[in-house]
Amino acid sequence: MLQLARNSAVKGCVMSSFRGLRDPRTGRVLGFQSETQRQNFMAARARFCNGPNREMPRCTALTRFGKPCRAARMRNQQTCFRHNAAAKRSRLAAAYLSGDPDRIQRAEMRAERSRLCVLWRRDPSQPGRTIVLTPSDEGNCNTWAARQGFQLELLDRDFPAFSDALRWIWARTSRGLISEDDLILKLTRLRKRIMEAGRAAYHQG
Repeated sequence: MLQLARNSAVKGCVMSSFRGLRDPRTGRVLGFQSETQRQNFMAARARFCNGPNREMPRCTALTRFGKPCRAARMRNQQTCFRHNAAAKRSRLAAAYLSGDPDRIQRAEMRAERSRLCVLWRRDPSQPGRTIVLTPSDEGNCNTWAARQGFQLELLDRDFPAFSDALRWIWARTSRGLISEDDLILKLTRLRKRIMEAGRAAYHQG
């Protein structure tokens, strides 16, 4: 269903079509195999998700606005991955030392995505994409976005950061990974960010 940029392997699909399928490389069974398994996952996910019911231990760093970081801490660390540059360098170095092409590619993609996200926090109009949907899923995403009141093509043109975020929300929602409460909160935040960016662009223009 979804792909990170530069990765041509299909990563997922709608939850129901996963059943009985296995990852050809790892042999792992894909997707939720029952509604009970999905409910258990959503309950455990609350410890780490960035939603209204989160129970995760939070990063102790401050953002550039002087507010506490809301992200989850890394295991055995006091900060999140974003606020621990040493961990980023260590992970990338470990990937290169492993000699595993897939692991190296994933590490490089994470580094590129992190770089792009930092750039987007300063200027959401900068071009880029961290998720690429298949043509059929792109159509489904466009339809879903329109129902939510978003025009994906205009966001692609004016604010790629927000169209990228919207595709991630759709991808995770379509796989049953986002609860209804979290979805409402994420879409509300996204609308607010789009309005703020639009006003800023208007005044600058």
